[in-house]
Amino acid sequence: MDIVAIEQIKRIQYLDRDNLYFIFCFKDYDNFLIEETENVKIIKLPQIPSPIAEQFLLPFLAIKYNLDILHSTGNTSPLFVHCRRIITLHDIIYLRKDINLKGGSIYQRIGNAYRRLIVPLVLPKASSIFTVSETEKEAITKTLPELKNKISVVYNACSSNFTAKPKQSTLSSKLKYGLPNEPYFLLHGNTDPKKNTKNTLIAFHQLLTKGKLKRRIVLTDLKATEVQKIIKQNNLDGLDEFLILTNYVNHEDMPDLYTQAFAFLYPSIRESFGLPIIEAMSCGTPVITSNSSCMPEIAKDAARFVDPFDPASIAEGIEEMEFNDHIRLQFIEKGLMRSKDFSWSASTKKLINLYRQTSLSKVKIDKENNESEYFSLGNHLKAS
Repeated sequence: MDIVAIEQIKRIQYLDRDNLYFIFCFKDYDNFLIEETENVKIIKLPQIPSPIAEQFLLPFLAIKYNLDILHSTGNTSPLFVHCRRIITLHDIIYLRKDINLKGGSIYQRIGNAYRRLIVPLVLPKASSIFTVSETEKEAITKTLPELKNKISVVYNACSSNFTAKPKQSTLSSKLKYGLPNEPYFLLHGNTDPKKNTKNTLIAFHQLLTKGKLKRRIVLTDLKATEVQKIIKQNNLDGLDEFLILTNYVNHEDMPDLYTQAFAFLYPSIRESFGLPIIEAMSCGTPVITSNSSCMPEIAKDAARFVDPFDPASIAEGIEEMEFNDHIRLQFIEKGLMRSKDFSWSASTKKLINLYRQTSLSKVKIDKENNESEYFSLGNHLKAS
């Protein structure tokens, strides 16, 4: 969610110079990577728990900076705020009773509990809501049909640095993360059950027992203790010899990891968009992903689809990628073409139009009440 917000803000800086934007972030957020411009001001907040900052500090700041619109970019929003609001609703998996995703870290469970409490209360108060895929829009309206007319879809995209890198430029990342010299299978690990790490490792073990696992597996963002727990609980003897654990990988280093990979696995149980799919495709890396949720919408025919609930299906996809060069090259070519269908500039233009529509609807109401005919998302624009 942070990546999406940052990329949109970067485009706003040159696509909308008429209005003034205030960006609220914590003081120690070093990865913000945005410099202030005339139309974008950064307000750094004290490092306090996010729910407290959102529910108590943001409403005060909205008044202090005389906001016309507050855009909450990460699913939740203050219960009470004086101005109009737009909410980015990336997903509502935490509200779905038909999806069993027990487990996850304490932090993830606390976050889901907060969202289950707050999201149903703030969504009816939003002037507009946008989500990141048609699949997720359908899921939201199925659960909350009263929001149907408020929701727009604004696709994500990937950063411009996600392109295939020359081998010599990836050497620092290879040393930094202990990557093998030969191409590998790349998998984003996570304690979140929806990322499906367990079934994917079981699939690799099935290939190992058949003598068809020929290359190493680079597993990001998962500690050795978590991996050993999966191996022990599922009797995946011998698999750890094929695993390379990188722990957390900086976002700016990910293009290097994609470029060096033989194939990227993303057999997630559920996603709202699946940004890594597009990131990998942009780097010329073939993708194996799920045949459910939003993944077919985002990848179309440019990925090898598998059943995320069936390790044998995942293993079949991996085996085909390993032993059929013609199909693998087809997915590389189709992936590069599909990744070009997504643009941060196009998405941000749609977002800016939504800001303007929301502001102008406020002006119309104000004029009916004999109030000001201006709105101030920043530099005052006369309503037209």
